Amino acid sequence: MLDLTTLTAHKLSSTSKGVPDILDGVTIEDAPGRGLNLLQQPFPAPVAVLRQSAIRANIELMRRYTQSAGVELAPHGKTTMAPQLFDMQLAAGAWGITCATAAHLRLYRRFGVPRVIMANQLLDAASIQFVARQLAEDPGFEFYGIVDSVAGARRYFDVLSRLPRGRPVNLLLEVGAAGGRTGVRTVADAVAVGKEVAEMSDAGGSLRLAGIEAFEGIFAGSPREAETSVTSFMERVSEVARHCDGNDAFRDSEVVLTAGGSAHFDQVVKALKAIQLSRQTKVVLRSGCYITHDHGFYAAALERLRERSAGSDSVFVERGFEPALELWTTVQSLPEAGLAIIALGKRDVSFDMGLPVPLKHLAGGGNSPLSGASPVSIRGKGEIVRLNDHHGYLKFTGLNLAVGDRIAVGISHPCTTFDRWEYLYVVDDQYDVVSVVRTYF
Repeated sequence: MLDLTTLTAHKLSSTSKGVPDILDGVTIEDAPGRGLNLLQQPFPAPVAVLRQSAIRANIELMRRYTQSAGVELAPHGKTTMAPQLFDMQLAAGAWGITCATAAHLRLYRRFGVPRVIMANQLLDAASIQFVARQLAEDPGFEFYGIVDSVAGARRYFDVLSRLPRGRPVNLLLEVGAAGGRTGVRTVADAVAVGKEVAEMSDAGGSLRLAGIEAFEGIFAGSPREAETSVTSFMERVSEVARHCDGNDAFRDSEVVLTAGGSAHFDQVVKALKAIQLSRQTKVVLRSGCYITHDHGFYAAALERLRERSAGSDSVFVERGFEPALELWTTVQSLPEAGLAIIALGKRDVSFDMGLPVPLKHLAGGGNSPLSGASPVSIRGKGEIVRLNDHHGYLKFTGLNLAVGDRIAVGISHPCTTFDRWEYLYVVDDQYDVVSVVRTYF
């Protein structure tokens, strides 16, 4: 069974010197043995909590899904930026980890991630040189970068051509959508970039077009409109892949086809699996938010996915991902009837894709040990309507709240909650602290 108390322990201990105690006299390494319980002992509010059972269940469910679909998984590490969680994902069979920036890439290598997809373009010489050094120094390391223009391909080539010849840098041709972010807009542009990389590969061997990359999570509108847009977009991705294959742009016997956020990954898998090329294909899904899921945007997206899966043998027919991330805080003030001000604000929790969702209430002060009370659900009895930097406005009905009571909230969009926390407490189902996860944003 995957265990957060041991994974990455040697790496964390070597990188946490000089870091203050997470609590008075408690370090990240000795927290699991201190008998801490989030509900029975005072903790500074707010505090970020990961439910271990939900994380394990989500990792296992995604493992089952990718295995049954016959695809690989390279989850986007930007969601958590937590090497302990990377280790759990890799131990469960993840093919690699996806990164977004050159800084992420360097951190991944610092913690020994063996295969990285960088879902962005490297344009600065120092970072391209870093990749080349890593490939030269570690025969087990694999890197896949992104290119969407002839100019971008030439930047890679110009830097690499001045270095000793080594293993070629794998590039994935990115397909984009009109009005969206990066990625070629037309098949003609894709063919031109593919031809350029192929010629560079033949000329110096420093580059290789290894596959096609896309990101379908850019489409807005109603759920049905977004699904239609994703279907159309993936048809264009398929067309680009076939043209590049027909023009002999790929230089390996296997072509990587990769896409997949955390909302439409089933559509992505279906589309990429249907692409027929002259070479073998490897479909790689890059979903990242599944590991903690949420109580907002991705919860709604999962319900749509399960509707799309109805009548199939999908693993999601019987169950879905579980929300694993909670923030626990205290009631600071009850200044008006039906209004509680809680110690939780924009600096503590995501709000870009929906405000936090009140989940649980635990009566009792936060300055002394509690008497064994259990939290009760308050779903539907309260709503967070506004956030300041460190204050939340909780409107409620039918609740008997007191100053010092504890409130647990769920989140929408885990990516922009993790980046607010250096430490997150991992708890079992009784809220005993079993580990502490450290992030590296």
